[in-house]
Amino acid sequence: MKSQTLKLLKKELVLGNSSQTIIWSICCFGMYFIPSYPSYIGPFYITLCIMMTFALNQSSHDILYTALLPVRKIDTVKARFLYCGLIEILSLILALIPTLLKYTIPSFPKNHAGINTTPAYFGLQLILYAIFNLIFLGNVYKNPLKPGVRYFAGAVVYFVVYAIFELPVWMYYADKGPLVSVGQMFTDMSGAFLNRQFIVLFGGILIFAGVWILTFNRAARQFEKYDL
Repeated sequence: MKSQTLKLLKKELVLGNSSQTIIWSICCFGMYFIPSYPSYIGPFYITLCIMMTFALNQSSHDILYTALLPVRKIDTVKARFLYCGLIEILSLILALIPTLLKYTIPSFPKNHAGINTTPAYFGLQLILYAIFNLIFLGNVYKNPLKPGVRYFAGAVVYFVVYAIFELPVWMYYADKGPLVSVGQMFTDMSGAFLNRQFIVLFGGILIFAGVWILTFNRAARQFEKYDL
């Protein structure tokens, strides 16, 4: 990684939306401890944090400031993408703590409102992040000063896909519907479905990485055309 990108990433971490990032990350982490609370809702706050980063940078004229620096536009986009990717991955790393507690302490409350934090959940959440990134980050650089409309589109799709991913689990809890067995595989924490859950996890990792690269290249092309 080039030194310019590292310096710009440091700028994102230090001068960007750092306080908001900490607050929303704590909220996301805390929601995993709420009994029977949908596991996909906490990470949604991370997407809100990403949008707020663009919104706050708009008021601080961050894009104009960065344009005056001796850096390439693509390095600016790369640093922002790394920042967004880091906080998305960090949110899932922190989620491992309540996950391990659920696996090791039988009395720890399980989630009866949706999927438990199984390996399958982490794979599906990575796919959710990938879809959000494709819609929001993949379009916001057409005009980074107006992130609201793109975020609204990304948020709507996030909840639609969230409902699709939870549908088999809801059918499993209701013991009714054609996807009961899929829902059981997604949410079961007994260890009986670990092999298939890890397949979902690895699939999510591949999709997240592939979409991240695709979205970055798309955003970089958009920002190159953007008239500062």
